[in-house]
Amino acid sequence: MIRRILISIFILTVLTGNGLAQDPVFSHFYSNGTHLNPAWAGIEGPVKIFLGYRNQWPNSGSSYITYQASYDQYIDKLHGGIGVRVLNDQQGDAAYNTFDFAAMYSYHFKVSRWLHLAGGIQAGVGQQSFNPEGLVFGNMIDPVSGSIGPQLENIGTYSELYPDFATGVSAFYKGVYGGIAVHHLLKPAITDNNDPSGFIPRKYTAHIGALIPIIDKSIGRELFLLSPNLVFIQQQNIQQLNYGLEVIYKGVMGGVWGRHDILFNYGNIIFSAGYATDILRFRYSYDVALTSPTIRLPNMGAHEFSLLIIYENLNKRKKHSAIKCPKF
Repeated sequence: MIRRILISIFILTVLTGNGLAQDPVFSHFYSNGTHLNPAWAGIEGPVKIFLGYRNQWPNSGSSYITYQASYDQYIDKLHGGIGVRVLNDQQGDAAYNTFDFAAMYSYHFKVSRWLHLAGGIQAGVGQQSFNPEGLVFGNMIDPVSGSIGPQLENIGTYSELYPDFATGVSAFYKGVYGGIAVHHLLKPAITDNNDPSGFIPRKYTAHIGALIPIIDKSIGRELFLLSPNLVFIQQQNIQQLNYGLEVIYKGVMGGVWGRHDILFNYGNIIFSAGYATDILRFRYSYDVALTSPTIRLPNMGAHEFSLLIIYENLNKRKKHSAIKCPKF
């Protein structure tokens, strides 16, 4: 009961503040590269199908759940990649619900043997809705019997459909990759037009990383890969600085990331592990919260799962897969 009351307070706090339209947070940036940057559509070449699941604050049950799915591939005739992705973010046992669908195209340009550039555009539609029926407030509970009565607050529901656009560029040079992306270009309105705060602010993303082979010179063989990465995200007055190091050995991956804002008002350590074959790539991570928000609940971490299915045999342009980019 206490958990449900706290969730209700948190939802109202989010809905009445600047956090209304912040995008959901993820820890698997490159598993679904099309969510990070539309320029990554088809960057590996073969058909890729992605499935993702994130449970924020697992001790609160199914209160903050995000589902993702995407499809992308390279097409020779288009000289680039295409992709589609869907996202469903549910907060407060789906009292606050976001659905997002987007399609994207990325043009790929080979500057030299080692340098590749990509520029992507994205168009889609989103829907945000709020239904307070399942929320429980303290004044609804009988202090003697503990029974729950009807809601006394007059809280309206709403559902808003809106267009949404994004763009991004990326570069790949040998084992180094990076890019920038801007989402919500038109800052779509999600509530009444008279509400000055009822829009989704633009999200700016900058990312850079590398795949560094560690080679035994005596035998001339690669022992394992090191992959350092840095991802910075700015949306309105909220910043995320994400950085980590991953080790990849014979299809097995393990790594540690850090996440915090510029002023260290909050922080997380993210532990990741994964395994890859030619057809499947699986990744799991757990976020450990170093600091908690104003409303404190136990176990403030997050579980996240990613599954990639790769269809190499559907891609005829084998040379394109030589671009080095993260596989996990």
